[in-house]
Amino acid sequence: MEVESRIIEVTLYARGARVRRTATVELAGTRLRITGLPVALLDDTVRIEAEGGAVVTAVHVGLDVPAAEDAAEEVAAGLRAARRCAGLADAEVERLEAALAALATAPVAVAEPPVPRDAPPPAWAAVVEARRALVAMRAERELALRDQAAAAKRAAAEARRALVAAQDRERRAGSARPARLHEQRKHVELQIEGAGRATLSIEYQVAAARWAPSYVARLDGEGVGFEVRAAVAQTTGEDWSAVRLRLSTAEPEQFGALPELPAQRIGRRQSEPARTGFRAPPAGVAALYGDYLQAFPSGRVGDGRIAGGRVPPPEVWDEESSRAKPAFGSPAPGAPAAPHVAAAGTPAPQALHRAMLAAAPAPKLAGAMAFASRASAPEADATRARMAEPPAPHRPAPAPPPAPRPRLDYTNLRMAPPGSPERGALVAVPAPPPTASIAATVSHAQWTLNALALPAGCSVSWPHTYDYAFATDGAVDVQSDGAWHSIAVTARPATAKLRHVAVPREQPDVFRLASIANPLPGPLLPGPIDVYDRGRFLITSAVGHTPPGAAVEIGLGVDPQVKLARNTEFREEATGMLRGGLRLHHAVAIDVDNLSDRAIDLEVRERLPVTRDGDDEIAVIAGRVDPAWERWAPEPDAPGAPRLRGGHRWRIAVPARTQRTLRAAYEVKIGGKLELVGGNRRES
Repeated sequence: MEVESRIIEVTLYARGARVRRTATVELAGTRLRITGLPVALLDDTVRIEAEGGAVVTAVHVGLDVPAAEDAAEEVAAGLRAARRCAGLADAEVERLEAALAALATAPVAVAEPPVPRDAPPPAWAAVVEARRALVAMRAERELALRDQAAAAKRAAAEARRALVAAQDRERRAGSARPARLHEQRKHVELQIEGAGRATLSIEYQVAAARWAPSYVARLDGEGVGFEVRAAVAQTTGEDWSAVRLRLSTAEPEQFGALPELPAQRIGRRQSEPARTGFRAPPAGVAALYGDYLQAFPSGRVGDGRIAGGRVPPPEVWDEESSRAKPAFGSPAPGAPAAPHVAAAGTPAPQALHRAMLAAAPAPKLAGAMAFASRASAPEADATRARMAEPPAPHRPAPAPPPAPRPRLDYTNLRMAPPGSPERGALVAVPAPPPTASIAATVSHAQWTLNALALPAGCSVSWPHTYDYAFATDGAVDVQSDGAWHSIAVTARPATAKLRHVAVPREQPDVFRLASIANPLPGPLLPGPIDVYDRGRFLITSAVGHTPPGAAVEIGLGVDPQVKLARNTEFREEATGMLRGGLRLHHAVAIDVDNLSDRAIDLEVRERLPVTRDGDDEIAVIAGRVDPAWERWAPEPDAPGAPRLRGGHRWRIAVPARTQRTLRAAYEVKIGGKLELVGGNRRES
């Protein structure tokens, strides 16, 4: 029984997504098939949950090709109608242009050879009048054709515009649609037990999806409306319509090894066992197939039975005696000689020789090689010479080395059959050709999506030391078109503390900063933020990684309503009884004018000159400061960078439409015969 399902939730990772579908069915049999799944589905990530007394006992993922009566049309009806109208309009334009060309080349009168007639020729006035009527009819016909051609060209242009619009709508419609004729989809087939109504939930992972965070802050005084948004793109082959979306910072396919707990021993100290990533296969596996080799010496079931129903023991070809002998020792006394049976179309000795060399257990071969190495030199040379000679005119070419087995692809590993040369080991199941083509298509879609440029300012370089998922407040829609879509995730109220910062020594501008507390229980990831002040757009800034409970500081640019001017004074004074010293007086005055209607908290940063350690020829003495300031030593920009020395700052409140002046003075003492590099004047 086939069952349709719908998507209810999607968990989106930095690379890939996990989709959750649900379906409600009436259990009328033991097998169900959930159809309409995308080909980008990863088979080994399918998970099934059953509610309502149903028990799922087996799950199988397969491919579907829709029948002709169930397949969707190749193109939408609107696009097909637009193409038909455009074709008819172009054909009408061509017909009218051909008619105009034929009319332009048609002569008014045709010169014909004179024909003897009994009647007298018509009057010349009648001939001129007939030709004049023909020219008038031709001009009228040409005028009508030109009017029709102009109207047809306008109609053709309109039809082409409608066709372009229909093609754009078809392209923007996404890739989620019913399967077209001969187009493959996947299905999940369930073996289920139970009766009555049951709710099935299926989860699977797809790779061609990604997201990047962004934010919006709407300032209104000290209150902030903080919004989390996300740029989402996916080409999974199915549209996510009206789904709950969870944006996760986790890695869905990150490898994690279980910890090894050390053993606690009581007694004599023992050395720790060597730790290896993989254990070696157990010894003696090849000996487990001894009975199989006795029953089927050629390695294939049915090749070694005789007419009497008895199975002969396996034999190998002896080069010295030029005859076959038992592979596992001499036969029991009284046992009948068993004829050797070979593959069809192959001489018996050579067939058994090749089969047993390929199928004999490893210990037997190792013993034979050891015996050959202990033989005498002449016998060994003769044996090697005989072994070098081909046992048959047509020796088969050696088989190519097997491909390396994937060790971690557990879902596609199977035990090799007894007749295989790789029996006793896990081998990869070869993928059928349709799966290989689908894998190539999915890989191309994933590569195209990964090559898609991120929106301006967005970043996906997150620290994965703390995993968190952002859930949308409502249902969202994301089309499978490989383009970025801006999704509103959530909105939370927050508080903001506005302040102004100025460094008048470097630049006469006052910058406004907003410190917004993180309102989310999770972290804020790096991304752009659009800032609005009372409905008016201010600036696009950047948010760094902010843990829960911390605050993010956002620069709001220059505040044009706060003016600042820095004025300096300088004078020199000789000191000492013999005028042997100099005192350099510096004075700084900073005028602040708040032209806005709101009071501001202003931080003005200044720096005093500093001396080198151990230099006693120069002294810097701080003078009067009004109002008082405080020392300021910010954190260095990079590890190992030197800290700022001599930093000071004022923290003042400036009421609305008020002026304030900040003053600071300091002195520099040097010898009278010395001069500072660059001049004694430190301020300009």
